[in-house]
Amino acid sequence: MKKVFLWIISVLCGLIALLCLTNLPASWGGLLFAVPAVLINPKIRDLFEQKNVKLKWPAYLAAFLVPFVCFTGSMAALSPAQSVVQAPSSLVSSASISASSLASSDKTISSKPAPSTASTSVALASSQPVPTVQTDAKLKVHYLDVGQGDSEFVELPNGQTMLIDAGNPENGPEIISYIKNLKHNKIDYLIATHPHADHIGGMADVINAFTVGQMYMPRTSEADTPTTATYKGLLSTIKSKGVSVHTAKAGVSLFSAGNLSANLIAPCSTDYNDLNQYSAVMMLQYGDDKFLFTGDAGEPSESQITANVKADVLKVGHHGSSTSTSQAFLNKVKPKYAVIEVGAGNSYGHPTAATLSKLQNIGATIYRTDKDGTIIFTSDAKTITVDKKASTVKPQAPPSSNSATGTAGVVTGASSKSNGETVSKPTPPANNGDEITVYITDTGKKYHRDGCRYLNKSKHAISLSDAKAQGYEPCSVCDPPQ
Repeated sequence: MKKVFLWIISVLCGLIALLCLTNLPASWGGLLFAVPAVLINPKIRDLFEQKNVKLKWPAYLAAFLVPFVCFTGSMAALSPAQSVVQAPSSLVSSASISASSLASSDKTISSKPAPSTASTSVALASSQPVPTVQTDAKLKVHYLDVGQGDSEFVELPNGQTMLIDAGNPENGPEIISYIKNLKHNKIDYLIATHPHADHIGGMADVINAFTVGQMYMPRTSEADTPTTATYKGLLSTIKSKGVSVHTAKAGVSLFSAGNLSANLIAPCSTDYNDLNQYSAVMMLQYGDDKFLFTGDAGEPSESQITANVKADVLKVGHHGSSTSTSQAFLNKVKPKYAVIEVGAGNSYGHPTAATLSKLQNIGATIYRTDKDGTIIFTSDAKTITVDKKASTVKPQAPPSSNSATGTAGVVTGASSKSNGETVSKPTPPANNGDEITVYITDTGKKYHRDGCRYLNKSKHAISLSDAKAQGYEPCSVCDPPQ
């Protein structure tokens, strides 16, 4: 029985020494457990007795105490920094998407991570420092007029910058010029809300022109991943410039320092069958003032958001389409100001009369890039001021000569006053479906733009109005007129 006990102790000490050997230098003291492992081994003890060598109990006690003390000391000497280094790398890598892994298959965000909720905070994959906000510093949000597309440039009060979307491909040089005229040469936070060409079109040009700190894009399902030349071009640029891309999803915090923060509150799912619903939705807060950016998120995404969406300024979803800005969502946001980024005379009929009516009924002052040009909101953390037509990214049509007040962009018709600014109630551009051509297939239930990948097998031209009348729905991949 005594030999069995000694064998157990000997083997345990040997295992401790072996494990410590694989984890040098942190646990070098544990190697000394090899000494008692040898001394109390029954075979070794028998060998000692044959040679008339007998060890006293103090020798055995020392054989145990010395390695124990040395092992404890070596672990205590291990610095906190070393402990962090030894943490599993998967805890960090799972929070980001590397540019190389994305671009290698030309499918930037085609994977299936577990859904997140807006109440969960996700650690940033990189540790970009957030400068301190100086007293009396201002936050400026530029809603850029890029025609029928989205792009917002943000000058943060800590000196950093942010660009949310970059309009259409032809808008790239204009956006670059606009930002450089403001004396900036770096985009600290670059956000591609979703991979439609009117949101990411100019982003490759932007990445080539500026140093990019952190970039965020949503992941899509394999079926929803686009194959457009614009999208592939962006992936190629991301790879060539070595930009690290982080997953844009609910619960991700871009930064939080003092009274300045930016948090993503959508998307909340990973399989929508509609690229618009993957849109990254962000809440930017500076003191008492809150700005909500929604990309093209529609009612399905809006209904999943669990975070507090009450905001002073709302970037209206999907250019004022009827598929976004549901009444339930609008009742939660209760914006003082609503900004619609939309192209003049667009074929989509954006913004819709229904969306304009809902915004007016809730008391929001409406600004539109097709009427007002580029719109700049300035916040001092307590109050917000608005500057219409301070500058433009693209040339604007001359102001309406029928405006009763003479303010550029205000059209005739009923109007209301809010915060001293004239707010128009314009009639949205007519959407003449008979003049818009879309395409259908022999067996599909969706209508498409020319060139959509789903038109490979068959392709039939049809007017938009006829397609709708026959029950066809818009393709979520090529985003045809609605």
